[in-house]
Amino acid sequence: MFRRPTSALLLAAAFTPFALAQSPVAAPALQPIALSAQEQSALGVRTSPVLAASTNSLLASATVTVPPGQEVTVSAPLAGTISRLDAGLGDSVRSGAPLAVLTSPQLADARRQAREAELEARNAQAALQRDQAMHDEGIIPAARLQITRNRQQAAEANWQAQLSALRATGLGAGSDYASGQLSAPRAGTVVDVQASVGQRVEAGALLFRIADLRQLQLDITLSGDKAARLRAGDSVSVPEQDAQAVLLGVSRSLDASQQARARARVTVPGRLQAGEALQVQLQPATDAKAVSAWQVPARALLQMQGQSWVLVATAKGYAPTPVQVLSTNDDSATVQGPLNAQQRVA
Repeated sequence: MFRRPTSALLLAAAFTPFALAQSPVAAPALQPIALSAQEQSALGVRTSPVLAASTNSLLASATVTVPPGQEVTVSAPLAGTISRLDAGLGDSVRSGAPLAVLTSPQLADARRQAREAELEARNAQAALQRDQAMHDEGIIPAARLQITRNRQQAAEANWQAQLSALRATGLGAGSDYASGQLSAPRAGTVVDVQASVGQRVEAGALLFRIADLRQLQLDITLSGDKAARLRAGDSVSVPEQDAQAVLLGVSRSLDASQQARARARVTVPGRLQAGEALQVQLQPATDAKAVSAWQVPARALLQMQGQSWVLVATAKGYAPTPVQVLSTNDDSATVQGPLNAQQRVA
């Protein structure tokens, strides 16, 4: 439903009797509404210019996001306490740059187990060398040498497993045995920080989000009829932010809210910011409806007996003019009808 100010409702009421007397099938020819400048001022009527729209422009809502693969998260690998922060919101970081120091008793225990496994592997290696020499001199049988070799291989495997588990935490050297340095897994900008000094965190808690903001994309929400008119490669513009994009793909299925999704790669970022919600204009390359179209405020549209109308300003008041709505959102609408760029609508 379109939002209408009080003045628009009053103007609509002025030509309602004429419309009710006409056939609901064809657009009725309505008489102009005569209003003096003083009456218009008293009603609070405002007018907006009729703007030339692209011949097949579609309006939609979109959110600025980061493309897949360009954003990573850093979580707490172990339960512990954040003892130091080295990066903050908005910082640009390189791959491997320090983000924070985590102090964790579990980290100290993991390092102890890795050290013990290393010592056991070295002892097993020494035992194998000794038994190998004794076997070569004929002092011990081959069966004993095989048992010693198996023990050495098991100790080596345990050591490597402990090292792999320690590396998987992503915690480098710290100020003591129980602390480790969290590092950035890739270069980018810190777009979210959920950690603070002294905070107690559980394993898996989100601490940082890092994104490469050099490339952005638009996640677009469309009605089913708009989605059917779009194809990959169609152009997308964001006039308010001086930005341009190219459509990458359009979903051909609707979700529970009867909306389709599309994704566009930003080619001219303008003033776009990640996470921003905005309105976009989509330009289908080919469209059966490619005729002259005009852009008017959404609040200028009125509904009467299934027909859309705008009130075009004249020297003596307003002339009700039927239009066909091609696309609309909360702010503006693209319509077809007998309008021109010199006109203004209520």
